Amino acid sequence: MGVIGKRVAYYPGCSLEGAARSYDVSTRIVAKELGLELDYLEDYNCCGAMESKNVTFMGTMLLNARNMSLAKKQGHNVIVAPCNGCSFSLQRAEYFLETDKAVYDKVNALLREGGVDPLDQIPQTYHILEWFYHEAGPQKVKEKTRKPLRGLKVANYYGCLYTRPHFYARTYAHAGGQDEDARPRRRETADDDEHPYYMNALLEAAGATSVEFEPMHTQCCGGPHSLSDEMVSEKFVMMILQTAKRNGADIIATECPLCHASLEMYRHRLMMKGVPDVDVPAAYFTQLLGLAFGYSANEVKLKDNLSDPLPVLKRLGLA
Repeated sequence: MGVIGKRVAYYPGCSLEGAARSYDVSTRIVAKELGLELDYLEDYNCCGAMESKNVTFMGTMLLNARNMSLAKKQGHNVIVAPCNGCSFSLQRAEYFLETDKAVYDKVNALLREGGVDPLDQIPQTYHILEWFYHEAGPQKVKEKTRKPLRGLKVANYYGCLYTRPHFYARTYAHAGGQDEDARPRRRETADDDEHPYYMNALLEAAGATSVEFEPMHTQCCGGPHSLSDEMVSEKFVMMILQTAKRNGADIIATECPLCHASLEMYRHRLMMKGVPDVDVPAAYFTQLLGLAFGYSANEVKLKDNLSDPLPVLKRLGLA
């Protein structure tokens, strides 16, 4: 524990200052309780994960390099992001800037042309779940828990971009068969690629019980396809929700605003169609940790959740 740093540049991305405001609020609560400090990244821009990744490679490199330059200007060598798409985009840029000198030189030239400080050092980028796990960890969560999530059965949903692909996410190979030494950028801070457990460990430390949820825990939610192919997204969400329900979950814990929105919106559509076993509400893992730390449902903004987890939490005396 304690290998990333207790004060980092915080990149909320577009979702956490919009539809996922509850994730932003609860993230700040959890960080404060765990003794960690988020330094808001001033004047940040979109990471380009959804809008430009497949259109312009250099454009997405530049977008993320600019955010890295801003972080350096604020005195940080580490950036954390709570969104899978944002952390993926930052980590992808970090990878190419570190490993491809032609990309690094071109991006720095573009930064100079735009009046932004070039990068003399590439900041390290993490998902906020990794940061919480390594800078606080289950023991600190346990110490801070005032109202244990006792009786709450949780399906921990990580989504597809948190652990993959290896070159960007730097995840630890569980069963891939590849020699660990051959991995170019493995970190001691990486989660398991096929069986991520950081969220399980933190919520279990807060008193919750994890239910069997594999392999759906890293199944794509279909969010990126929600405009181009709704039926694909709906089917993916149905598979995720039904697996959680049939394995006894009271709630699905999420750590990505796009995944969270996809699960909630398609849950509603599936329920309207009378599809069985899909009535599992979702909550950000930070909202659940906030409850365990003694904050109220209003303070962690549970009423903002479309799928309304309050009936389940009230039944268990947790809200």
